[in-house]
Amino acid sequence: MVETDSSVRIARLGPSDLSAYKRLRDEALRLYPDAFDADLESEQARPPESYLGRLGLTETLGGTFLLGAWSGAELVGMVGLERQALQKLRHSAELNSMMVRPSHTGRGIGIQLVQAAVAQARQALGLEVLTLRVSTSSPSAIRLYERAGFQGCGVVPHAIKLIDGPGRSRYFDKLTMVLVL
Repeated sequence: MVETDSSVRIARLGPSDLSAYKRLRDEALRLYPDAFDADLESEQARPPESYLGRLGLTETLGGTFLLGAWSGAELVGMVGLERQALQKLRHSAELNSMMVRPSHTGRGIGIQLVQAAVAQARQALGLEVLTLRVSTSSPSAIRLYERAGFQGCGVVPHAIKLIDGPGRSRYFDKLTMVLVL
């Protein structure tokens, strides 16, 4: 059992936190390109306010938000939840943008973030299912999600393609995981 870091504060992000979120997100995309669908080159050009929709401020039923892990004034971890917009999918949401700064890993911050996201998802009206996609090359992330109650339900082979140069590509498989609330 991993001890949790009680000095870290988990809180929902607001508009004033978007610059810190963007810095951490850009760091995540740089450090873990296989873990995220977005690429650093495209995302670096986005201004912080372009992520305003991820805060869920206009989502009347809940289920869309960003949570941050704060160590003092420093944002050291993040996770997002995005509720599906289509009517037949409104009962589900996707957990995404999970990252803890390397300097703060191994302290239980990741599980704190995921558990807080699940707890907040349970408060959303009509939300029944959470899904996520995680690189199969990250067994520690898979274990973290399993500890939070998620179960694997299928692998998409070659889901991520990273191009390292002319004629040099790497592929990463993604495991889809689900948690029925």
